[in-house]
Amino acid sequence: MDKPAKQFDYERAMLWGDRLRVLLNSDHISNGEITETLKEKGIFIGSSEKSDTVPLLSACLLTPNEFTNLVEKSFVRESGKKYSSSKFKLTSSNADWKTEIQNNFDSVVEGIKLGDDRVFASEPSLSIDPDGNVRITYSVRVLDFSKDWINQEITYPGEILLKQSGNGLEIEVNKSRTSQDTNKLNDAITGAIGKFCKSKGITTDEKPESILFDDFTNNERIRFFLQLTSVNTPELSFKEIGNFEIIRDQEAGALPKEERIEWMEGHVNKIQIKGSDLGKIFLLKEESYYQYYYLIKMTSTYAFKFGANAGDCGIEFAFSGKTSRDDSYSGTVFDFSIERLPRLEEGSKNRVRKDIIQRVQAAIDAAFKHVKP
Repeated sequence: MDKPAKQFDYERAMLWGDRLRVLLNSDHISNGEITETLKEKGIFIGSSEKSDTVPLLSACLLTPNEFTNLVEKSFVRESGKKYSSSKFKLTSSNADWKTEIQNNFDSVVEGIKLGDDRVFASEPSLSIDPDGNVRITYSVRVLDFSKDWINQEITYPGEILLKQSGNGLEIEVNKSRTSQDTNKLNDAITGAIGKFCKSKGITTDEKPESILFDDFTNNERIRFFLQLTSVNTPELSFKEIGNFEIIRDQEAGALPKEERIEWMEGHVNKIQIKGSDLGKIFLLKEESYYQYYYLIKMTSTYAFKFGANAGDCGIEFAFSGKTSRDDSYSGTVFDFSIERLPRLEEGSKNRVRKDIIQRVQAAIDAAFKHVKP
């Protein structure tokens, strides 16, 4: 049984200087969260880089309430489930990959190591679902967060679902993660399975195919995101765009000399835009501007109906995996998360979530094929 996490005393903690700097420089706190906290204290700065913002906030005294808000934002962002998918190509639709993986699973994952201060709360285990899919589950316990002043012990679950798809010629790998640790472990387990399957002649390659930032030009990437708004089925249909986030591509040349866009030149690198901001929504509507920026994140609202369960859900799509200290999104993987669900009966919530994930994943596959046929 997992021991309860030992909580830091938020109500009495007042941090500043070196003690606060350790937390702010960690990957658990984003650049935006630091900038937002500075604004709440009346400090406005043009740069969001940690090299500029961390010294400023470290020189301030955070009240217990300000510190709690900062940490809670970080924990919610870190522990929310994110989903991504990749595919292995099978050498034959008759390849018995399930039996091979099931019989050799322990030896396949045997050499996988965890980072410092990490242990398995539950070891990776394999089971076969009633529908024949292969499910791998585990959880990682982070033993010492004290150096980051968050929680001294937290447990993060992870999961990988393997199923045959693509007219029987692919293994679809659907991964869910709840932290950077489970993200790395998902990749390690998937990589070990790929290496094993390739050695057995089951798959054509060791590495699975994922949707990566580098798969697209700037133009194609925006079209890919927008294609996700074309979903219109009885079970799931698009309603509206929420927020989106773009980054100016400094290598794309000078912006057009037009009043509604030239304000970005030399002044803006990253911008978060609300879907209700009609003055800037043209950035997603007019293709002539696509070459000048990266679209890296978008939230959308969808209406769902599964039997008696109906309502609206919020989905965030993003290219993830970039460290907060690195400006490059090259190599990042496309994933999504369910940011908002209505109140549902406890017995229905997991089923609805599973159905939404399945429909969204199908929409992502269709959008990718539409943009990169």
